[in-house]
Amino acid sequence: MNNSKFNSIISELGQLTDKQSRELEIALQAQDPIATILRQIESRLIEHPECPHCYSNTINRHGKINKTQRYRCKNCLKTFVATTKTPLARLRLKERWGDYFNCMLQGKPLRGSAHECGINLKTSFRWRHRFLTLPFQQKAAKLEGIIEADETFFAYSEKGSRELKRPPKKRGDKAGKRGRSSEDWVPVVTLRDRGKQTYEAVMPHVTAKKLSEELKRKLEKDSVLCTDGFKVYIKFSEDNELTHKRLNILHGVRVIEKVFHIQNVNAYHSRLKMWMQRFHGVATKYLENYLGWFRFMDDPKNCNTISLFKAQQQLNGT
Repeated sequence: MNNSKFNSIISELGQLTDKQSRELEIALQAQDPIATILRQIESRLIEHPECPHCYSNTINRHGKINKTQRYRCKNCLKTFVATTKTPLARLRLKERWGDYFNCMLQGKPLRGSAHECGINLKTSFRWRHRFLTLPFQQKAAKLEGIIEADETFFAYSEKGSRELKRPPKKRGDKAGKRGRSSEDWVPVVTLRDRGKQTYEAVMPHVTAKKLSEELKRKLEKDSVLCTDGFKVYIKFSEDNELTHKRLNILHGVRVIEKVFHIQNVNAYHSRLKMWMQRFHGVATKYLENYLGWFRFMDDPKNCNTISLFKAQQQLNGT
């Protein structure tokens, strides 16, 4: 190849898409994308040997299946591979997982992700909710210190359902009832401490009893709960022996003693609502998954393909 042709190719590299740039990089390094993915998956069992069936750490290599290392547990005698009982189990097209993770990091919609990765729309949908299984479960186990609590609301939606439980509505129509009725709106209660530990719960009806059941053993006894004027939090604080700082937002009381406020949780809700706009409405039955997705992404250290990929390698239910 002469220099002029080579320079012409170099000048066109700037027009490549992100996906094409990654494929070119892999080709130049002569790497097999599937082999790379398999090495990353199997590294978990090399570093932390564990049977997904009985959780024993006495396992042996037991041949290969479809280029994937198979293992056998000495304790329960069952065989498995590195993806068994993880969100990656039985998924094909391994060479495109990395591209799909990048689409999720960018918050691309289902159709855009399917087009970018060259997969079917149904595959894109299945992958998204499979990959959101663990982020949805990863909520704060403990909240302590100054804890801010508030609710935000999402429109009730049966998007994608074949059979609707109520008459269909056009986007932008007025709600059937005044205020935040349970027929039209879904409340999401968010608690966030000053260490940025976050716990969210979709609750059809927010009551002190339901809050106590949802947050059982998750709040330290000596914590201070900061809320707005919602009366439910008064009874909840009394039942759980929490110091309660109640802000009268309607009368302009937004901060007490220069420390107690709910500005962090309100800022979190603002970021969440802005991020959710790109999906043009989320089906209520999948709302928990999207909340978990944003919770995962809201931590800057998780905003990379490696973190999202590692999250998929954990065993379901552990």
